[in-house]
Amino acid sequence: MNPKEVLKLVLGVAFGAALANAGTISYVCDPSVSAATCAYLNTTVAGLYSSTFTDASASIYITYGVTDLAQTQTAFNVVSYSQYLAALTANSNLNALQLSALASLNANAAGPYGSGSVDITASLATALGLTGLTDSGVPAGTSSPCNLGTAGCYNAEITVTNDPGTPLYYDNLGGPEPADAYDFYATVEHETDEVLGTSSCIDTGSGSLSNGCDSFGAGTPSAVDLFRYSAPGSLILDSSLSTTPGAYFSFDGGATNGVAGVGASPKFYNTLANGDDYADFVSSSPDCGTNQVVQDAEGCSGEDAGLSILNDGGGEINILNAVGYDLTSTATPEPDTIALFGLGCAALAVYRRRRRA
Repeated sequence: MNPKEVLKLVLGVAFGAALANAGTISYVCDPSVSAATCAYLNTTVAGLYSSTFTDASASIYITYGVTDLAQTQTAFNVVSYSQYLAALTANSNLNALQLSALASLNANAAGPYGSGSVDITASLATALGLTGLTDSGVPAGTSSPCNLGTAGCYNAEITVTNDPGTPLYYDNLGGPEPADAYDFYATVEHETDEVLGTSSCIDTGSGSLSNGCDSFGAGTPSAVDLFRYSAPGSLILDSSLSTTPGAYFSFDGGATNGVAGVGASPKFYNTLANGDDYADFVSSSPDCGTNQVVQDAEGCSGEDAGLSILNDGGGEINILNAVGYDLTSTATPEPDTIALFGLGCAALAVYRRRRRA
């Protein structure tokens, strides 16, 4: 969700495509999180991702704390646009959506972004086989980078509200969802999607739209920013931001809105300077339960029990597939290793999800 702070760490890196392991999402829980909740995260919720993607991997620390509904601190890395495109192209396991996404990048994004850089999460770097870019992680409870693979270092830390005025509903406990409660697991999935790669570099929290990744170089998009359209062939650039409603995710150059909600109605990105993430979707109104998706900018109290990436129209799956994750139904061996060399940067960014007012 919208970046609030970016801490820059410059690294010299060499990277290349590598054989991918099966994807694994693992949640490490703070003592404040019950054992039953942690077990459900590591079985049911993690299982949603492992059953959908072959290469979605992340180690995520879960805790409660002072926040709106939830916030995530996650690691980003910068690569050149050509390196990102080469990693996508080298995948011998491309499905129809990914082929359309590649064609879209070549037709529409290569012009404005081809000589620049793209920010990707450490998890996406791993999925793409870009080694040497995944060194920077998040230590629980602090904002200083750490080295992934060392004890206490994670791809991200997710903090869910501990405000007694914001009740949480837990699917594994059953029973009706109270009208003022928010589904804990749907909220964690929202943040997990951000860790994997649905997060934008564009910040809407300062009263005007700005590029939260500009410490990496002016106008640096995240992977998902390369697929935001206002019409067929009309890519919305992060260097000339539009506050006109109607922006949408598209994997085929704007011909198709790639996100539908529970009611199969198309979903549109938030484009206003309102504190919501630019890569999250506007909740339907007046009843946000009519068309909600996990990646809505605001939670939906009393109406999101059991909501998941598998039953909300599949938009999150389409997005993650387009930016570089492979679906389990199309899994094939990775191509031979190729060498790519360049300079990488790693940073930590903070994203937040709000409660519905």
